[in-house]
Amino acid sequence: MEKTQFRYKIRLESTADVIAFTKAAVGCLREVWLVNGHHRLSAKSYLGVALARLAWEEIYVESDYDCYFDFEKFIA
Repeated sequence: MEKTQFRYKIRLESTADVIAFTKAAVGCLREVWLVNGHHRLSAKSYLGVALARLAWEEIYVESDYDCYFDFEKFIA
């Protein structure tokens, strides 16, 4: 049986957004990922989230559960 993936495009405009996003991700009991067309990294990693913000043109948060309300502040 295939897992359902939920994916939302997000916007991280400042370092404060990166910190708040990472704190929200750490609070999730399940795995949460940042993805773009070529890369996938843990959304619970401050360094990874900060680097994605600087290097990626588009950032999506992805999980196997509907994480919309965990990250609605950042959803574009």
